[in-house]
Amino acid sequence: MHTPQARLQIATKIHFFLLRELGEGIDIDKLLHSERYARDVLLVCDACSTPELPALAQQFRRVMPPVLRQAVAASPQPSGWGSDSSGFAPSGPTPMRAHAAPVVRRSWFARLMSR
Repeated sequence: MHTPQARLQIATKIHFFLLRELGEGIDIDKLLHSERYARDVLLVCDACSTPELPALAQQFRRVMPPVLRQAVAASPQPSGWGSDSSGFAPSGPTPMRAHAAPVVRRSWFARLMSR
């Protein structure tokens, strides 16, 4: 069944499961219409340790329109951290500075006492 209502129901379930698991929901409308965003969300669902999210991702893939399903399946996964990302995934690791001195943070009380 490829009805918009079935896609909307599964997308809503994905939103609430991700909200519960990760503390962050998704843009349901963007999931329904954007290939790249759908790919990223479904990859996150596949990577979750709970059994519900990978199962919902598979259900969503089955009810996607054929054109969107082919686009999501054919689009390559990002080679770097988020270089081809929709913004749902992390953008990348923080670059390390060569020979950077460690930052020593003192509490407000220690700064006050050193005056």
